[in-house]
Amino acid sequence: MKRIAALLILGASLPVAADEPSRFSFSGFGTVGAVRTSNDVLGFRSSVVQDTGPGRAFDTSVDSVIGVQGSAHLTGKSDMTLQVVSHKGPDDAFTPQVTWSFLRTQVLPELSFRAGRMRTPFFMFSDSLHVNFITPWVRPPVEVCSLNPFSSVDGVDALYRTDAGPLDIEIQSVFGKSSLGIHGGTVKLRAIRTLNVAASGHGLTLHAGYTAANLDVRWGDQPSQNLLAALAATGNGSIADELNGTGAKASFTSAGFQYDRDHWLLIGEFARRDASHFISSAKGWYLTGGYRVGSVTPYVTYARQIETAPVTTSTVPIPALQTGLDLFNASRRNAQRTEGIGVRWDVARNFALKGQFDLIRPGPDGLGIFVSPPAGYLTPSGPIHVLSLSVDVVF
Repeated sequence: MKRIAALLILGASLPVAADEPSRFSFSGFGTVGAVRTSNDVLGFRSSVVQDTGPGRAFDTSVDSVIGVQGSAHLTGKSDMTLQVVSHKGPDDAFTPQVTWSFLRTQVLPELSFRAGRMRTPFFMFSDSLHVNFITPWVRPPVEVCSLNPFSSVDGVDALYRTDAGPLDIEIQSVFGKSSLGIHGGTVKLRAIRTLNVAASGHGLTLHAGYTAANLDVRWGDQPSQNLLAALAATGNGSIADELNGTGAKASFTSAGFQYDRDHWLLIGEFARRDASHFISSAKGWYLTGGYRVGSVTPYVTYARQIETAPVTTSTVPIPALQTGLDLFNASRRNAQRTEGIGVRWDVARNFALKGQFDLIRPGPDGLGIFVSPPAGYLTPSGPIHVLSLSVDVVF
């Protein structure tokens, strides 16, 4: 919490010249969340990069986040933006991270270029990642978001905006690289190539995107290290190379829609991840429907993720090693199904209260989004109830 307070102080001290009020701008966002489950053995996570999670006792670390953002207009056509966000990551740390740091140039009224660090463009709500006030949920459905947990990309992009009758059209192309810490190791995407297309009008937004990249994975957790060493020592180094290494091919496809008009709110999104090695391939989707009554919006959500291919299908004739391979596959399997109900209350223009109850059924032979205790790998015996509460603000 001290680091979060430091972020707020940093944001409040950003310079704003009194005689140039339009040159600099400052904004921020935050969430204070609390979550508990019906299972006291497995820990609930809002992201696969988190190493631990709560059980039956309320925990305020899983969903809580604070972010500040500042922009400086350099010329009539160029500006710079910096965003710093603090949320729970690996090792339960709230280390502040620079998530935006880019220079943008408007070369034509319809065309702009950016260079630097930007949000990863993988989902319909990627640009507002961690700004929970923007969405109706306590957290976006993990069945889709966990398919690609990268949050920022270092590189360049081009954004073209135009009109097509009643529709606003956006076409975005991105090239860059990204990395994150997970399972005590590092996962990297190199040579990211992304193309996104979006159209909006009359309360309806449509989005579709495709990304291809080179994938490098170095698992650092002790069980993985032990398995890799045992495979190499028994002459199964080729199988170890399927679990850990460099140069795999990965792709990510997504498509979604949002209808938000009058009283009705409908949101749906589908995503698919394919990888040649190192991580599993999977697909996921969700559908949310809500009805706005004044400042209150109750909603229901159905979400699901299915594994389409495990990390490896190789087998070894040594029972202990085969058990290790099976556990490795299972520990990377996030397949699950969720039925949820929730309510959002917009108390003020920039302040919302949310409550959400989810019934989560992890897939067969897997943990879903949950994490097993270090003492051993345990699979859930039935559905798990998750109660989440949050306060969201923007400023």
